[in-house]
Amino acid sequence: MSNYRKIAEKALLKSLNKTKLNEGVVYGENISERMHPQLEKELAERKHSLGIHPAIPEGDENNFEQKIMGKRFSEVVNRYKRAFDVDEIDTSTLMMEMMPMVHETMALESKHKKSLEELAEKMIREEYDMPEDVVEIKASLSPNIVLEGTKKNPTPKSSDYQFENHDDMVNAKEEVYKRRFLNAMIQGAAKKTNHMFHMVDDELTDMDPRLLNRYSKVMSAADYMYYVIPKMDNGTSGGVVKVTFPTAENPKAVIEAEAMIFPVLIHELVKGVMELLSAHGLPKDKKLGDYVIDKADFLAAEPWDMRMGPALWDRFTDCIDADDFHLKHQLYMELASKPVNEFNGCMREIMAGTNKGKKIVKEIMGTIKRELQEEEFNNAMNELNTYEEKEYYTLDEIMFGNDIELDEDDDVFESDDLF
Repeated sequence: MSNYRKIAEKALLKSLNKTKLNEGVVYGENISERMHPQLEKELAERKHSLGIHPAIPEGDENNFEQKIMGKRFSEVVNRYKRAFDVDEIDTSTLMMEMMPMVHETMALESKHKKSLEELAEKMIREEYDMPEDVVEIKASLSPNIVLEGTKKNPTPKSSDYQFENHDDMVNAKEEVYKRRFLNAMIQGAAKKTNHMFHMVDDELTDMDPRLLNRYSKVMSAADYMYYVIPKMDNGTSGGVVKVTFPTAENPKAVIEAEAMIFPVLIHELVKGVMELLSAHGLPKDKKLGDYVIDKADFLAAEPWDMRMGPALWDRFTDCIDADDFHLKHQLYMELASKPVNEFNGCMREIMAGTNKGKKIVKEIMGTIKRELQEEEFNNAMNELNTYEEKEYYTLDEIMFGNDIELDEDDDVFESDDLF
């Protein structure tokens, strides 16, 4: 009997441990709404777009993803309730009203299409300090969005890439994992700008006072739907972006974004910019880089990237001091550029919010600021070097006339000319 008892106790303990290790998504207080059970299950089993990723920190009673997703979902729910001025969300009603809301918004935008396209480009250039001679932006609003030409496959693409040895194969797999994480960060950065339209309230109000309210409702509803619909249709989209990288023939990068409504157009443009920054994280070998993209960039992963990405992006920005926040994109690029193992180690600390993670961010920020100061100094020196010496004099020469020989036609300096 004692043997049976031991077996039973062992089985019970194993069952209790499983329960303890996976208590579920951690929702915010006063949030009665819940994610779809299928999505909760996939989170618990880590059957999402990142899987068991080496850049994701360890959890405790709940895995890391369950914690951050509970916080993100609560944020989405509260934004929805503010936009619609409701205390509870009726999901079935939302699903019936979503597309009519989009079409009504498109109708309001129709008279201001050109102005909205130009405004979207202006906002992106200002946000990322992006000059026209470096990146060309093509932003357009369109009622019909097609994915053709975006090089996105439904699932990971098969490849005939030939590896030199097994170590190269393992390294390539790690590069794919890294790219998967960066893809989630791209979507996260873009999703966090979905409500960037509030930065241009006055311009939008001048076009049509109803636009702001429509945008708030449509975008908060779209965010919410990603958490209550487990299988999102990837055959159609509210927006799309295509990025062309610089070449010897065309030194300018090109971002071509198309969307049904203005906030989604901003979202797609941000994805384009983040794609350019993330390219620094690809292998230097082009063939290997193409292999990584074929394996990591696929449509079936995008819904989970869009669910998890904003929470990951929040964790990333939480480690940045307020005074350095304007350098977040430079920081992201520097991290993306790191070798795989170093990237995973840095991101794991940053995602966990540890003191080490904050120290890593601070050190990289210090390097970025020193490089920017050096660049500013070099630019200033280059400007001075363009001056022709015969036309400019030092302050001592001007003040005291040391060795200055004036031609007959030269102006004579008066003391008042100096101040």
